Amino acid sequence: MKLLKGWKIRLLAGLAIATTSGQVDAQMMPGSPYPDAMGPQSPIMYASHAESGVQGYSEGGSAPMVFDPSCGVESCGPGGMGGCGPGFGDGCGPAGCGPGFGGGMGLGGDGCGPGCGPYGCGPGCGLFGGGGVLGRFGEDRCDIFGRSKTGFRKDIFGWLASKRGCLRPYGEGGVSTQRWFDISAEAMLLARTKGSSDFVFSSDGINGPRVLSANMLALDDLKAGLALQGNIQTGPGSNLEVVYFGLNKWDDSAQVTRTTPSLFSFISNFGTLPNNGFDDSDRSFVHQIDYDSELHNGEVNFRRRWSEPYGFFQGSFLGGIRYMDISEGARFTARGEFNDTFANNSQRFFDYRVNTTNSLVGFQLGGDLWYNFLPGVKLGGELKSGVYNNNSRQTSVIDGNSLAAFTETIEDDQAAFITQGSAQLWYRLNYSWAFRSAYQVICVDNVALATNNFNAVPPTTFGVNRPRTLSVNNDSNVVYQGVSFGAEYTW
Repeated sequence: MKLLKGWKIRLLAGLAIATTSGQVDAQMMPGSPYPDAMGPQSPIMYASHAESGVQGYSEGGSAPMVFDPSCGVESCGPGGMGGCGPGFGDGCGPAGCGPGFGGGMGLGGDGCGPGCGPYGCGPGCGLFGGGGVLGRFGEDRCDIFGRSKTGFRKDIFGWLASKRGCLRPYGEGGVSTQRWFDISAEAMLLARTKGSSDFVFSSDGINGPRVLSANMLALDDLKAGLALQGNIQTGPGSNLEVVYFGLNKWDDSAQVTRTTPSLFSFISNFGTLPNNGFDDSDRSFVHQIDYDSELHNGEVNFRRRWSEPYGFFQGSFLGGIRYMDISEGARFTARGEFNDTFANNSQRFFDYRVNTTNSLVGFQLGGDLWYNFLPGVKLGGELKSGVYNNNSRQTSVIDGNSLAAFTETIEDDQAAFITQGSAQLWYRLNYSWAFRSAYQVICVDNVALATNNFNAVPPTTFGVNRPRTLSVNNDSNVVYQGVSFGAEYTW
């Protein structure tokens, strides 16, 4: 009778353990090819699912485990030298035991099996890749990238992701959660790192040292703009996206002054044609240049997304229409006096303004690639490029004390190119909100820049027999680069 009662107790205990295991499996969330690929928000994220053997409970927590007969119960004690407790154990067979650190908590261990508490995973995967907290790398990795089925690397990043609090990303759905959001808004800070020409405006003395040029303008400061994006899902893994960024505006000025009227301009070839220059633009006390530039961009793209089987790498291909507008203005002014002295209040002046607009419309192709660092954190990059028609227009307005103001306008169409690349970080804060930041580089080729469209031939009203031909120089290039940061929202 006593033997019968002991047998019944053992049977009931086995059924209770099996039922508990089934409940754990039933609570696993979708979103990963693995049933235990949980995000860090899951209360059972570290539950271990043994592939074979009899399940029990580990000493370190609620994670199920398997007692391997090759290990023996006595070798799995709290600190045994030959087992996988918190000592220097060599491993514990296919499922592991120990207090949640795999293969021993100390310095030894070849690892234990797939059920080694919150930091172990598969054979040879302790906290730092081998059995135990500081164990060596095992021969049998969790996958070809050395990651566990939950997407955590067995290093400090997995340790960080296991912590609760503000540093912990929202990882619902696991590491293979698809990249998606409905709308986003970002601050976009760009510097115009290439685009200023070396056009020279002034010399000190007739054909003297050049003292004022376009490269004296500082346009490489970061200027704030706005970036917006909205996505409309059109099917499984595909969506239509509408993008705008712009409102970035750069402006600067440079000036040279002299106490004697010794400044000569490019209009007279620095005082040589004619000799001693013109009254309006030469023999001046002050020469100044002012410059401004503004950028706007709009896109409509169709994007098709893909994911590798384990979900760690994801990406997309896109194709779409893009419009970019680059508008610039530059102004050269000269100030002098009759009799070349400030004693006379009758001012001599020359004012030459150039405005250019570039309207680029065309088709682009591109894509992005993301690595799911851990649930709720992604690192990636995007590249897109296209060919565009650039309708460029140049307008010049010239005025002076010895001539009536007049305007010249000309436009031209030419093929242009835009290439944009970015490196991005995505961090999910909760179900609806995610933070993202990026480093952006935008290269635009074959555009008209204001400083490259000054015409050095004097106006015909100056009485010079040199033909002045209207033209637009749209062979320049400009590079914008900077950072962006903002938020994405999903409903």
